Amino acid sequence: MKRFLVKAFLRLFSLLPLSVHHFNARILGWLARCVVRYRVKVVKENIDKAFPEKSEKERKQIFKDFYLHFAQIITETIWFGGSGPKRISRSKIITVKNPEELERIQNPNGTIVLFAHCGNWEILPGFPYFDYGGKSIPLKPDNTANVYKRLTDKVWDDVMRENRLHSKGIKDENYVETNNIIRHVFEHQKEGMFWFFCTDQWPYGSAKGYTIIEFMNRKTRSMTAAAALARKLHMAVTYLSITRRENHKKYICEFRPIAEDASTLTDQQIVEQYYKYIEEDIYADPGNYLWSHRRWKKAPDTQ
Repeated sequence: MKRFLVKAFLRLFSLLPLSVHHFNARILGWLARCVVRYRVKVVKENIDKAFPEKSEKERKQIFKDFYLHFAQIITETIWFGGSGPKRISRSKIITVKNPEELERIQNPNGTIVLFAHCGNWEILPGFPYFDYGGKSIPLKPDNTANVYKRLTDKVWDDVMRENRLHSKGIKDENYVETNNIIRHVFEHQKEGMFWFFCTDQWPYGSAKGYTIIEFMNRKTRSMTAAAALARKLHMAVTYLSITRRENHKKYICEFRPIAEDASTLTDQQIVEQYYKYIEEDIYADPGNYLWSHRRWKKAPDTQ
């Protein structure tokens, strides 16, 4: 019953125009910040430590901007769940700045696309249908894999799966849980596929595959699995930048290369370049990052 009610609610609201969802985000953002006070302490602490050079007034503005952005992620994700290829294409919700970079960097062994919690990562499964300015791209529904972490709640895990894949034409087998990614890569290694990894989270569980990096004025653990996989199999690696337009209602994506053949770099070099790109995007638009997640849970040398 819970699954049915949640899906029915989301499907009904997904039919609303994108402009209505953006209006609703202003209300939802205010409620999250001022009424529910969702992770207010975590958000404030993260922003204060990330921007010690900014004034209290500037940090407060980032704080408010984040909650509007957070609400837009939610409302846009609902809209996305009820959107097929034509609706996504017409909306121009994401414009890709340099699609030719994909053609250049595509590796026959596969390409790892790393992105962070900037912009709206939840709508990336619609990548084949974004605005490429009329240019052809190698991304297709059958050669694009989205890597995700299974949610603890089985109902919400199922709901999010359907929300990301519904009417998008993406093969279910290319929606890959992190525990299955190595097998999936080996099975499709010679197909020139693109694997999309969001990898700026705290390393999962007791994962041993991590390194220490400097990120937003703090040392922190970083996952290295995607870098290690790409390096071992001579894959290409690129960073996907997701920035907001001036009106903060739609996004611009840009591919920034890290390695055409990851075996020429170390895991550390790949990860450091990845976080360097993330920092550049955050400093350019501080409110565009997910400050509510506990990216800095513990000191990097603790268990």
